[in-house]
Amino acid sequence: MSAATVAATTPEVFTRKASGLVRVMSPYSAFVYNILTMGIIFPWVFLISPTAFPGGNIPLGIIICTIVQIPIAFAAVWLSTALPRSGGDYVFQSRVFGGRAGFTIVMSGLVIWILVWTALSGWLVGVLGLAPLFLGLGHVLSSQALIGLGLWFTTPTGLFITSIANGAAGAALLVAGFAKYVKFQHVIWIGTLIGFAATLLVLFGTPAAAFPERLNAFAAAAGDSPTFYQDAVAAATAADVNTNPSLPFGSSDFWLFTLLIAPVAWQSLQWSTYSAEQNGEIKNARSFKNQTFVMVGSLIVTGALLALLAVALQSAAGTEGQVVASYGYWYVDPAAKIAGTIILAPSMLAAAISNNLLLVLLIGIGFTLNAFQIICNCYIGVTRIMVAMSLDRTLPAWVSKVHDRLHTPVNAHLVYFLLSLPIFFFYSFYYGDFIALTLGVTFGCGYAFAATALAGALLPFRAKPLYEASPGAGFRLNGLIGLLLMLIGVVTFVWATWSLAVVFTTDPLNLPLLAWLVRLLALAGAGWVIYALREHLPGWARGSPMPWLTALGVLGAGFAMTMVAAFLFKADYFVLGNWSGLNTLLSGDVGGGLNELRAQLIALAIVLVAVVMYVAAKQAQKRRGINVDYAFKEIPPE
Repeated sequence: MSAATVAATTPEVFTRKASGLVRVMSPYSAFVYNILTMGIIFPWVFLISPTAFPGGNIPLGIIICTIVQIPIAFAAVWLSTALPRSGGDYVFQSRVFGGRAGFTIVMSGLVIWILVWTALSGWLVGVLGLAPLFLGLGHVLSSQALIGLGLWFTTPTGLFITSIANGAAGAALLVAGFAKYVKFQHVIWIGTLIGFAATLLVLFGTPAAAFPERLNAFAAAAGDSPTFYQDAVAAATAADVNTNPSLPFGSSDFWLFTLLIAPVAWQSLQWSTYSAEQNGEIKNARSFKNQTFVMVGSLIVTGALLALLAVALQSAAGTEGQVVASYGYWYVDPAAKIAGTIILAPSMLAAAISNNLLLVLLIGIGFTLNAFQIICNCYIGVTRIMVAMSLDRTLPAWVSKVHDRLHTPVNAHLVYFLLSLPIFFFYSFYYGDFIALTLGVTFGCGYAFAATALAGALLPFRAKPLYEASPGAGFRLNGLIGLLLMLIGVVTFVWATWSLAVVFTTDPLNLPLLAWLVRLLALAGAGWVIYALREHLPGWARGSPMPWLTALGVLGAGFAMTMVAAFLFKADYFVLGNWSGLNTLLSGDVGGGLNELRAQLIALAIVLVAVVMYVAAKQAQKRRGINVDYAFKEIPPE
């Protein structure tokens, strides 16, 4: 057969030879992007930890989480320099594990789960930004009209309208061109920093003894009881919540509760590598130094800022005040929410106890800007993943169409915005159900990020030419030290999962076989990693050089999967860890059991949907004479 005949019968591997995206984001802008994405405004570690893990040290828990995230971030650094293309996590995993695994993990863990995050952004704009802004202004100016407007932003209708406006504004900005977003991000960054600084100023400037009185005055202005603080303490006490926990530093309970805070902090810090999704639009993305600054540098800065905010909250509110703020959210008790709806997140607390008009303005505007950036990063990251999938022919070709002049994936933005609309509705009007799914995003994205770290560990062996041509290929360490790091990651995951599996043998459940199945699966996962590296283990045991990427990849994957296991098997995180529905199901109440297990069923359904999507896409391309597997053996187009 002639070369001409082969060319005529062999289809193009990708839908086109260029992505159409351009590099308009500087490394500094990507660094800022990651900090804003991690969200120094995110409130969960402060709204959950004081009640769920009483006596744990929140600043220390955040620092531990930051340290745990470092090897995960470094694995993404290596991968990004080897494959500096848009679609980040999907590109990494599909080129190491193959399309089936890469598509399923990233479609389920990121593309679908992040739809919840798009609705969360509107909630953040309303509850953490605009509500504190107008309530604070109303309190300072004694304006019931402003207070009424602030309260409206916390209602289901207010949140739904805010979410639609927020989503539409984000989509419009991004459709106008990624370069325009990059420019506007400077405004977001400056506003967020000023608002954050104003929050710290208020919190550090408020004596703990004055906190209850100031919160009561704010509550009374909003139409609640002038003894709101005392009423909230009484409600928490009645619910058997320890409102003034104190654990000796260094005690076993102190370290247990402090370590359990780390997965909550991971809801923010796990996003330190999210800029990888638009690697194809970052200047000098192949530079190891740049990517380290972007991913590891942003992680350390964000971790430090969140820990500082935790110290400031302790200074202003004290332990009891933080429990009051946490209890209303975590127990969904209106008695500990001002006017029955106001959640006492850090921005709201700062606005409530401040009598300074300028500081309230700066706090409200700053937190609103960072909340708006969340919808932007949801659309940016996911649309780039969708473009990469489309170029590989696992999504329709029209999804990856990029506007010739604006250099932005207009179709992908439109699709994702439309998909987010029903989520806006459910998140606004059925918020009680979505509290679990909010933290479920950390679970879903968590296993996607864990898979990326593991893909990094295997890159030097499954894509050797690609790795050896990358800037990080020269970084190696003694094999024995590398094995020790790998062992720490593997043992941490197995030990944590082994311990957490007791959820299936704790009253009212008595399912020891299920507990042992979970433990065996953890051992099987660890065994698979060892098996995948079996050819190299003897040499490393003799001290032969090991790629740093492999050591950090296994360590990071172990840490990440430990976090995922915590969300899956620990009921305190209120995500997927409450398995009492199994007992209801086995008792004969099928409907009740399935309802109680709806979070777990949704998580499973999301994975199954991703599997079906991949199989359907592959079969559709096969009928056209195209084998999509060829794409996963090539570097995606620039």
